[in-house]
Amino acid sequence: MKKWLVKNSGGELAGELKKATGLPELLCRLLCARGICTEGLAREYFNGNEISDPYLIKDMEKAVETIESAVQSDAKITVYGDYDCDGITATVMLFSYLEALGADVDWYIPTREEGYGLSEAAVKKLHANGTELIVTVDNGISAVNEARLIYELGMELVITDHHQVPDELPMAQAVLNPRRKDDASPYKELAGCAVVLKLIIAMEGGDTDGILERYAELAAIGTIGDVVALTGENRIIVRRGLQEIKYSENLGLLALIEQAGFDNEDFDSTHAAFGICPRINAAGRYKSPLPAMELLLSETQKTARQRAEELCELNNLRKKTEFEILEQAKLMLNSNPRAFNSRVLIVCGEGWNHGVIGIVSARLCELYEKPCIVMGIENGEARGSARSIEGFSLYNALCACSEHLTRFGGHTRAAGFSLPSDKVELFSAQLRQYADENFPSMPVMTVEADIVPDISQLDIDSVEKLKYMQPFGEQNEKPLLWFKDCTVLSSRPLKDGKYTSFTAQYGGMSFKFLCFSTSYDSFFYAPGDRVDVLANVEINEYNDKKSVSVRVKDMRRSDFSQDKYFGQRNIYEKILRGEKLEPKLLSHILPDRESMKIPFDIARKITDIDYAVQLAQSKGVNYCLFMMCLHIFAEFGHLDLDRINGKMYFKSGGRRIELEKSAVVKRINRSCCQQ
Repeated sequence: MKKWLVKNSGGELAGELKKATGLPELLCRLLCARGICTEGLAREYFNGNEISDPYLIKDMEKAVETIESAVQSDAKITVYGDYDCDGITATVMLFSYLEALGADVDWYIPTREEGYGLSEAAVKKLHANGTELIVTVDNGISAVNEARLIYELGMELVITDHHQVPDELPMAQAVLNPRRKDDASPYKELAGCAVVLKLIIAMEGGDTDGILERYAELAAIGTIGDVVALTGENRIIVRRGLQEIKYSENLGLLALIEQAGFDNEDFDSTHAAFGICPRINAAGRYKSPLPAMELLLSETQKTARQRAEELCELNNLRKKTEFEILEQAKLMLNSNPRAFNSRVLIVCGEGWNHGVIGIVSARLCELYEKPCIVMGIENGEARGSARSIEGFSLYNALCACSEHLTRFGGHTRAAGFSLPSDKVELFSAQLRQYADENFPSMPVMTVEADIVPDISQLDIDSVEKLKYMQPFGEQNEKPLLWFKDCTVLSSRPLKDGKYTSFTAQYGGMSFKFLCFSTSYDSFFYAPGDRVDVLANVEINEYNDKKSVSVRVKDMRRSDFSQDKYFGQRNIYEKILRGEKLEPKLLSHILPDRESMKIPFDIARKITDIDYAVQLAQSKGVNYCLFMMCLHIFAEFGHLDLDRINGKMYFKSGGRRIELEKSAVVKRINRSCCQQ
């Protein structure tokens, strides 16, 4: 379970904002929760359309002069991209623009097997093909050695990138990156495709509107796909791009939208994030990004349809592969309790697709609320992808354990690395030791609600106006509301029990709550139960009648104490790892026959561990004691305890429980009696 937090929504500031703007109080509270507390900031948020002068980006003038000189002299130019959605859209944009200028231009994107960014092999290949100028998009900022080779071979280089800038810049005619310390541009969060967009605007003499009309749709898709902040200029680009998609002439993009089951008239950022970007990324995850490039460069509807179908097939393959690796990872963790109980989850498999392990790592991190590392081994090399929770920096961890790594990079929450396969065990042990020594208590995964809404604010008009906050995405997520102390009135199955709908009273009014992540069989709340719900709100329209609908993201009993839960969970996990505990804790966590009665009764009726924990806590049984009881029930054959999937199943025919002989009891005693 995640820890729930709520932002400070600034009640007084929201009231002032409402007076100044006339916006509904619900919208004003949400804006203030996100730091948009004045009329000026609100107007900029809703109506901002100014893209800053591209020449404020360091080296922009040099980049324009170098590229224009190559175009005018008919020098061969190669746009060197990346195999993800951002890199592919950026490559298409710059290649298409230069081709329209009449340039002798080609493009090159390495496969995932070749690896990210410039490589010496690729540079030599381009030189042999007659390339005189390489323009990188979405890569190149760290390519110091490759840049030196480019100049040794007599070529020139222009770099456009947005990733973190190293201490040493590569040798180049120009290095465009808004994150440079000497860069004067005001907005630093641009995706790679947005840096290219600004380069094209500069080359067109500042015709921002004309270039947005031509390229904003691709820049929007790439920006959403790269999961950069949808604030400032990114928000302007994405909002304009989504508008332009309605009138798009890009045959490939239209074909992909249709194949994904969307309508370009109603296309939004959520459709892009979960429907279009994964399909474009799928090409780079398998073999080659070529189908995605050919899709977005399609000149006939036939080619567009064929490539769209191919990307959809690749995306289905991606999902299948992801599921298979995830299930294999779960089996590994299930068969190795020591690995599952460690502070950092580490799994490794022979032949695991390198293009998918990052997704699997993110799924494991979300499931088990711990930093997760997934490695795939092929040809004697292990390549890893890692995802983390707030408070545990993967970059710092990899730096501390880098002696076995051949290369690594990333950020606090996401990272990648490579190492020889025979060093995997040493690296894994070192990383676990790093976590043990530096994090006696691991940070907990959190989810932050925007506000706790007042019932008076949840009218149809106010909820309808939340659409003005679109486009939604990173750092501009759909508003998340915390409904405190709701009373369940009734529930019913949806889609043959695949989903659940329930009605609950909140603040004296009834609302329909929709649970698309909970089957009806797994919905344990009964009429009269008091629950807290994290949810998005939207308008449902049926038979020309509008109503407020609530989409549940998470829910729990209202009497649940999360501070007690996380404190006890930490104690429980230490016991599983055999770590030392204070002796005074023993009386609170050591089961006896009396304290096992409530857990036994719950275990007979409930299959979901998280809900069972909540129910136990409401009856005065703390988390650690409850879980220790479950382990004892499993030890004596009364329970199948499936912690990997968060389930437990009561069994008949178990042995008589003899606490004095229990291995679980002995483990608890050892933890509390260590000196």
